[in-house]
Amino acid sequence: MASAAEERMAPVRRRDEDVVHIRSRRFGDFEVPADRVLHFAQGLIGFPKARQFVILDHRPGSPFKWMLCLEQPEVAFAVVEPARMVPDYVAPLELAARTLGTDPADVGLFVIVTIPTDPFAMTVNLMAPVVVDVRTRRSIQMVLEDGRCDPSYRVCAPRPAAAVES
Repeated sequence: MASAAEERMAPVRRRDEDVVHIRSRRFGDFEVPADRVLHFAQGLIGFPKARQFVILDHRPGSPFKWMLCLEQPEVAFAVVEPARMVPDYVAPLELAARTLGTDPADVGLFVIVTIPTDPFAMTVNLMAPVVVDVRTRRSIQMVLEDGRCDPSYRVCAPRPAAAVES
């Protein structure tokens, strides 16, 4: 089932729409409608030349998505809507809307996921969400100056330590 942000980000289909051809070792060769491309004028933090991305489903039913770079198709970030992983998360939609120059109802928001070898140590970056104007696809990675926004919010509870036998 599609989330609210995904439904708002669904492209409007036109008969004359252009497609973008993508070739990636990780994701294979495929095409996406050009109106699904996210445009980051300033790139992402640490990736200033990565300016065009598409959001791909991970697998049916998964809350995770992939944000694939079109300029460097071997670069992809796992992303998720934070409300699906963080209890009581309040998205900064008003601030994002002001930053993008749009209405809060037209803002989609994702956070980047870090998945280490031990998936129980998975974290999401609440301090630097990716925000999207779902009408224009203009996107930015915001840096929030809110102490409650952890850049390494742990999604899973730590595994209990093995009982030490005495």
